[in-house]
Amino acid sequence: MLRRLILLPLVLRFSVAVGANQNEDPPPIFDRRPYAEAKNGAEQSRKWFIVDATAAWCLPCRQMDATTWRDEKVVKWLTENAVVLAVDVDRQEKLAADLAVEAMPTIISFKDGSEFDRVVGYHTPDELLAWLEGMARGEKAIEAIRKRAGNRDPAEGRVDIQARLDLAASLAASAKFEEATDEYVWLWQHMLEHDLGYYGVRLSFMAGDMERLASKHAGAMKRFTELRNQTAKALEGEKVHPDDLVDWVTLNQIVGDAKATLVWYEKVKDEARWRRLIDRVSRDLERLFIAEKRWADIGRLYTNPIQELEQEHELNQLTRHDDLPPGLSKEVREKILDAPNRMLREKAGRLYTGLLAARREDEAEKLAARAREFDHSPAMIIALISTALEAGHARPQHLDWIEKAADQDGSLADLRARTLSALAR
Repeated sequence: MLRRLILLPLVLRFSVAVGANQNEDPPPIFDRRPYAEAKNGAEQSRKWFIVDATAAWCLPCRQMDATTWRDEKVVKWLTENAVVLAVDVDRQEKLAADLAVEAMPTIISFKDGSEFDRVVGYHTPDELLAWLEGMARGEKAIEAIRKRAGNRDPAEGRVDIQARLDLAASLAASAKFEEATDEYVWLWQHMLEHDLGYYGVRLSFMAGDMERLASKHAGAMKRFTELRNQTAKALEGEKVHPDDLVDWVTLNQIVGDAKATLVWYEKVKDEARWRRLIDRVSRDLERLFIAEKRWADIGRLYTNPIQELEQEHELNQLTRHDDLPPGLSKEVREKILDAPNRMLREKAGRLYTGLLAARREDEAEKLAARAREFDHSPAMIIALISTALEAGHARPQHLDWIEKAADQDGSLADLRARTLSALAR
């Protein structure tokens, strides 16, 4: 549960899907012209061309819109020195692909028509201004990051793991793939020696960055596969450390070899000595089972599914937002605040359907009742029944749930029709 506790608040804070609202005014500093025209205008006026690659669902982008891009000092510098354009990666997919945008926000600077530098992630006004001023001096962000990161020798002081993570990401973004690979390999092997607080980051955000790097650079794929193979040797003995198994499963994901994890599970699933270790990677296995539509395996995965749901509920209570950025519409704000409930509903639907598929009917009914205690809304009933329908496990009692629910907006009418159709087959 440690990795879940560390990771969930970060995920919700920085990557909640909040939906678009066309009525929100963009920061005035953003140019309204099409991309080519704005870029040409910057070149003709001998100014920097700054592109902010963003998305309606990106919370850090919204935070920057509400703060950084409206900051007086930032606006003054940009007004005097640059043309700034926002590019919505969902509406302008080809342009985003041409710009090689892989994460939001990505801020790219051009000088005389050619890319000079880029930075990724949320930047405060002071951080963005420092980048802009350094850029004007001919300095690239990666050099400042290199300086901050220092070297990896702990004899010269505490190794700054966050700086090394920033360096690895910047190297990858700058297409310095060999250097990025070397940095990620070192981080994977040594970062926890210097800061245990990065346990969750290592298995989530960093693993995702490594996966993207491996997908586009053969050298990274080779070295990450070697890491995976070395870790696999630790699973051969009678006593296996849980962290070795977690690392191996995560590295399988990084190198795109989910099959290896599934093959391992089939071999050990009935062995008592592996039960505790299987529990340790249950969420990773659940994700793979969903992709393969192996619902019965999800139902067999958890020895105490109701406890699993209760833990999900407790953890989601920790993600309540009371510090949302100003300027968000009511609709967007409500979607952000509902995100923990949405995650709970999705989890409940998966667990319930898995139990039905595994013929654990009594436990499924108890879990569904507990889920409806946590969330009394029709949305929970929809999540439970819809997932069951998707897996081919409609039940007569689903109609009773629908009839007893307060369907004020008619959202259950279609679900009732689908359930009737499934039961008739």
